[in-house]
Amino acid sequence: MRTDDGPWYPLTDSLASPPTFQPFRDGPVSIEPLTLPRSRQALMLPLITQVTPGLRRYAYGRLRIAAAALYARVLAPVIVSRLAGADLVHMWGGDLLGAATVRAARTAGIPVVVTPFAHRHQWADDPASARTYRTADRVISLLETDRGWYRELGVPAERIEVSGVCAPASRVGGAGHIRSRYEILGPVVLYLGVRRSYKGVDVLLRAAEEVSSVRPDTTFAFIGPGPQLPPTRGARVLDIGQVDDATRAAWLEAADVLCLPSGGEIFPLSILEAWSVQRPVLTSDLPALRELLAKSGGGMTAAREPRAFAGAILTMLQNPSAARAMGESGRRFWAAHHTPQTVAEWHERLYRSLIEQEAVACVS
Repeated sequence: MRTDDGPWYPLTDSLASPPTFQPFRDGPVSIEPLTLPRSRQALMLPLITQVTPGLRRYAYGRLRIAAAALYARVLAPVIVSRLAGADLVHMWGGDLLGAATVRAARTAGIPVVVTPFAHRHQWADDPASARTYRTADRVISLLETDRGWYRELGVPAERIEVSGVCAPASRVGGAGHIRSRYEILGPVVLYLGVRRSYKGVDVLLRAAEEVSSVRPDTTFAFIGPGPQLPPTRGARVLDIGQVDDATRAAWLEAADVLCLPSGGEIFPLSILEAWSVQRPVLTSDLPALRELLAKSGGGMTAAREPRAFAGAILTMLQNPSAARAMGESGRRFWAAHHTPQTVAEWHERLYRSLIEQEAVACVS
């Protein structure tokens, strides 16, 4: 429905559709916009309740089920019109569009897979989304941790598969330029991500002050969009902001450790990017991140508070051989399970299995 990185609101996908885009190709893949005719958009006017003062507090409760049912009835025929010749539908996400996609696949008589990226008590775990997951042929979780969450939402265990995300190898060769440009002589601790409150920028900034009292040669670099960083005492902090892909890769290569003190994550891509260049990671001790770090051996977790993060950072910086071993373990884990090729092959096997099951069911 969109290729830009603009804002999203509860009505973005219905009454206030995002700007459309021209169809294009990415190699052999055709990308086309999913546009809703104005005549059908008018049928969605009841969704205004999702942003009406007094009612919007219920937007993601039971009221969302009725909203999703309306949205699915209106949009599913448009999706069906695009499914000629399709063997299977894969929906990435949940919410209203997920409900419409599952309804369209059922109408077309083809299997449907959903990868929701649901965050517990944060995103895509409302009653309507849960109903969508329960009616899909397969729901793909990223880790065993969120598999359990989908089970709690009522998805049968036999319909849940686990496949993490993927990331290509980060380019190498730019670290020297970064260190020279910013006159970096000591270790680099890297934050990579959007600066939202739950991402823990404040935690890392306070940890930086503690680390710098022991290792004043440490540079803390913050990469990603968001508000300007507040001043810190005694720490060398670089507010780099948003960068292009090449600069992002150069910073990953220049870093000694990637830090993610987030309050809500499942499987951050930045971790895989760091592992692709053998860099260890330090994350908050969320259940999903504990699972990921335990499986990979690619770093450490710490309680999401400044002193704990400072202690873990110092442990990694003062034991460089152990940190290198973590980075190497992370790279092996990425290469074995989370390159684009390995994840694509996993999905293709799942698709073939579902298509074959559908064929057998039709014959019988």
